[in-house]
Amino acid sequence: MKRLGCVLLAGLLSASLVNAQDINANWFTHFEFDGSKTAEAADREFEWGESALFMTGNSGRWSFLSEATFQSEKYRDKQFTLERIHVRYEFNRDNAISFGKMHTPVNYWNDNFHHGRYFFPTINRPWSFSRFVPIHEVGVRLSGQSPMVEGVGYDLVVGSGQSVGNDAFSKGIQSYTASFNWAPTAQSRTIVSYYRDSILSHQDSPNHHAMGMEDHAGPDVAVDSNLNKDIPYELLSWSLHHEGDAWRTLTDLSANRTDSGDWNWAAFQYVGYHLNESLSLYGLLDYVNVSRSEVHFAPGIAQRYGLGVEWFATNNISLKVEARSEHGFSAGPYGDSKVLEAQLALGF
Repeated sequence: MKRLGCVLLAGLLSASLVNAQDINANWFTHFEFDGSKTAEAADREFEWGESALFMTGNSGRWSFLSEATFQSEKYRDKQFTLERIHVRYEFNRDNAISFGKMHTPVNYWNDNFHHGRYFFPTINRPWSFSRFVPIHEVGVRLSGQSPMVEGVGYDLVVGSGQSVGNDAFSKGIQSYTASFNWAPTAQSRTIVSYYRDSILSHQDSPNHHAMGMEDHAGPDVAVDSNLNKDIPYELLSWSLHHEGDAWRTLTDLSANRTDSGDWNWAAFQYVGYHLNESLSLYGLLDYVNVSRSEVHFAPGIAQRYGLGVEWFATNNISLKVEARSEHGFSAGPYGDSKVLEAQLALGF
């Protein structure tokens, strides 16, 4: 039964492809140069990054979206991955249901930027994405707009949870997401969300990093006495995005906790200024604070901040260059690091 959801999804997707009236395909890739000591030690100063094939199509009220990525086995275990594949049905102009593998609507970044770096405001995702943010989810999503208050929308998701990966509902419903958004103007949008999941046998989870990190957080790090149990995970998020003629800003704040313990905090701030239609200057601040009593994620504090420039050479090619300072356990084995990083992103 655990593969039933994927089989049904594949059948519906195939039917949609056969009858689709409008199919679009786009390809994205990027190349990076990283001048940090961490990149040098890992032999990753020059890197061909992740490539993504992004496809959409629609037929009447039905539509589909799929996103598959490729990256050399030098940089990740699986060269080919299916990041998203879901089918959507519109009840009416304002309400729809989707099911399949999707991005969770927990914050603005995850709900609006896919794997093509061409669209990222900075070279990298916020640090919270590698630790706390549930990027993908196999589940069912209801979304729509309020008929009573203009600019107010909602997203409600029930999912398989992060622990079971792509095995659709093999352990039943494990995760719940409630996300609400408000667009007071055409240039601004804010999102507030709550996400709850169960981390199954959390010691065996690939995201379990609490043990063995005492040197980073001090001798009084708490040790979980029952590491193999299932524990609850909660995430509260708030985002604000604004894009005007001259300024673009993105704020992502979140708090999370496991096993009803102390809260961990993360904050990301981007501020960009358009010098002209093709050239922008920007600054970024990224901060993570994990409680010493945390039992699943590695305790400690990490922060990075920097300045960057983005140049759109054409409508399909962008170049970003960032100078950053990174501090804390997430800065790699060197602890503190000065980074000069460049990224050439392409989209066709």
